[in-house]
Amino acid sequence: MTTITKISYFLKNIRQKGFFHLLSANILIQVFAFASQLFVAGILSAEDIGRIKIIQTYLSIFSIIAGMGFNASTLKICSEHKSKQQLSEYFNSAFVFTLISSSFVYGIVLLINYLEILSKDRLIQVLIPLGMFPLISNSIFMLFIGLLQARKEIKLFSNITVLNKTISIIGIIILSYYWGMKGYYVAYNLSYILMIFVIFISIKKIVPISFKAFKRNIIKEHWHYAKASTFSNIIAETSAYIDIILISFLIKDMVEIGYYSFALTLTIALRLFPSTVQQITIPYFSSFKSDKTEFLHIFKRYNQLLYVVVFISLFIFLFIIPPVISHIFKGKYDQSFIYLVFLAIGWSIRSLIQLQSAAIFGLGKIQYNAYTALYALAGNIIIYPLAIHFFGLTGAAYASISSGIIIFIASRFYFKKVVKIYFS
Repeated sequence: MTTITKISYFLKNIRQKGFFHLLSANILIQVFAFASQLFVAGILSAEDIGRIKIIQTYLSIFSIIAGMGFNASTLKICSEHKSKQQLSEYFNSAFVFTLISSSFVYGIVLLINYLEILSKDRLIQVLIPLGMFPLISNSIFMLFIGLLQARKEIKLFSNITVLNKTISIIGIIILSYYWGMKGYYVAYNLSYILMIFVIFISIKKIVPISFKAFKRNIIKEHWHYAKASTFSNIIAETSAYIDIILISFLIKDMVEIGYYSFALTLTIALRLFPSTVQQITIPYFSSFKSDKTEFLHIFKRYNQLLYVVVFISLFIFLFIIPPVISHIFKGKYDQSFIYLVFLAIGWSIRSLIQLQSAAIFGLGKIQYNAYTALYALAGNIIIYPLAIHFFGLTGAAYASISSGIIIFIASRFYFKKVVKIYFS
């Protein structure tokens, strides 16, 4: 089969699975995050961009604790063959638990913020109650998404996202213009609340919502998958954003942190396609029943194409983005380009593991993704402080490449191990 034929077959196959619906939805999600941050970057100082990134990093890490991995367990359990009553029991039990756990974690974060442990910056402290409220709304939203993914309702999820994110972008622009950073976070929160409301109505056709369906024994079954996912994601997120965490404590120049944060924000564009591949493939790996030979044949075909897309995207990104950004902001963020090249390469390398991670998850060996992330974190804890000490913020950008290489090697090792165990 020629390369063109392979690509043609690949595009036809993923179109049938709803890939392009999901990709369009993901594009809008990322455009929402990307465009709103670019808009804010245009009206705020580099220091404030750095503050936003620090809050977002804390949000990413604490969101995992808030959700306790029940979105992952819902994705895994509900992708299996179950009756409508069983789906209702599993989903609603997870829903009630997530509502309680996320509310509790949000309260803890407010207490920690009051004690000035997260940051000494006064403006960050003021914004954290608004900026961290998605600990609740995002946890519930991700649970709904887990169910839609599990039931392969890709088109429903995509259509809801397209409608909602269009409204959200408008809200971000209007409220940020009038209220600045506070308006940005108000609109950010309203977008999640609106999306949850729409999905809540739509999802009743798939699973009846009932708080009475909560069962403790089902929570135990959820936790079997959720605990590994929670541990894995905490380690993965901490590993991925260890640079921002360390920088917030080790670097005092908030202006340079702002430039670095802006460069990191631009790399969102590079993560779009790989993350979509992971989302679309997890349910199919979870229900995969064939032999090892067919599994590896399918995996290698799509993994090779993933590599091609990642490297082509990186080349186009580095060629187009700097001059475009320089023109849009009239040189305001040109100092971020020194970080952008290395961060783009580092995050592109990390993106190469998406299909491997999806396969490991889908085959039920979630703990091995945790081990992969743990190796990456251990390496990052050693590499980043040394790089920052000797080279400052540029060193942190350099370290993103070595970080990507470490996690790639670890993921490859555990993928081979999982395949050997699963098909033995």
